[in-house]
Amino acid sequence: MTELTQRLVVFVQENLVLDGDDIKVDETTPLLVSGLLDSLRTARLLNFLRRDLGVAIPAAKLDPDNFRDVVTIVAMVRELESV
Repeated sequence: MTELTQRLVVFVQENLVLDGDDIKVDETTPLLVSGLLDSLRTARLLNFLRRDLGVAIPAAKLDPDNFRDVVTIVAMVRELESV
């Protein structure tokens, strides 16, 4: 697992999983299907990506397909970093 993948998994586990939820997040945990991403949590994730990773996600990338799991988020971030 890459450092970026690990950082995102830790962020999701610590910031998006509600207390009392019995969810163990890994890089392939379905974030939308599991209910881990709603509008507020998506805003937290976008803020983390911008503030901590230095990657602003443009509105054109705010597609559910880009937020299915940590793997797809990492792929999107890598794509944006290469532009």
